[in-house]
Formats: sequence, C-alpha cells, structure tokens
Amino acid sequence: MKRRQMLTMTGAAAVAASLTACGGGGAGVEFHRSRTRQLSSTTRFDAARFAGRWEIRGEFVYPGEKPSFGAVNLTQSNGKIVALDVYGPSGLLDRYETKQPAPGRISVGTPPFDTQYWVLWVDADYRTAAIGTPSGSFGWIIDRSRSGGEDRIKAARDVLGFNGYNLSRLQTR
Repeated sequence: MKRRQMLTMTGAAAVAASLTACGGGGAGVEFHRSRTRQLSSTTRFDAARFAGRWEIRGEFVYPGEKPSFGAVNLTQSNGKIVALDVYGPSGLLDRYETKQPAPGRISVGTPPFDTQYWVLWVDADYRTAAIGTPSGSFGWIIDRSRSGGEDRIKAARDVLGFNGYNLSRLQTR
C-alpha cells in the first residue's frame, strides 16, 4: 500500500473500527496499540526544534509486511508544524499539509477523517522522537541520524511500550 494511502486511511480505519465496536459485530480492526492505555503527547514540544529531516528508525508493521525505513521532513511556520514530507528509498513519496491543534499534535487530513500524529516523547536535544496515533493505527521512532543513538532508540521504544503499543510489531534499524 502506498504511504499516502496508509496515512490517509488510518483515520477512516479508526472510524470503521469504532463503528464496528459500537455495533457489536465482528472483531473490528486490530491496531498496534491497546486503546485501554491512556495516551498523551509531550508537553515540551517546540515546533522550530522539531522541524527538519528525520530518519525513520522504527516502524510498526503487521506480520508479513516490511517497514519502509524512509525519512520525513517537517516544516514549521509561526511556531507550528505546517507540512510533512514522506520519503522512500527512491525519493519524495508524498507531501501533506498539516495543522497543529495543540503542542505535540500534528493533524493530517480533514475532520472527521483526519489523523492526529502525537509526539509522545522527544529527547532533550531533539535527536530522537516517538510518534503515535491515539487509535494505535500508526507508530514511528524517528531520529536525526540513520544509525547510532541506541540508548535513545531504546528509550523511544520503551515509551511506545508504556503507551500500549505491541512491541512485537515494531521493526527497528
């Protein structure tokens, strides 16, 4: 599935899962995170420091899928993240306009089908971050470098686990 489809479909899938759960029928969609766990975004988010290029060092995948391990670039203006570019091995895959409704929360799409990507944790020097969705449909560990910083990657992994993510589905490099 193309990255654009994945990013925009997570909102629709979350709505579908909610409707299935409300209707009492079927098992619903199994996401990467237990929604019984509370989720919160970091309160010490600085869009200017968060902007720039990040390498995807960890990605949640379903059994049989392979992670892309691409990169993302975030653009900020007036203290808010306003764009997200997603890169794959062959270059730019997609560009998304974003909104930032609250510190550490980046929204892609239009309600009610928008998806919010929450920055769950970022290290003090803005080198590594853990990002997830409240639904649990998506999660990344991003880092400024393609390698190194294993202690920070482990910390981001621990944050995702604490927030109810199924770490057996997390592929890291």
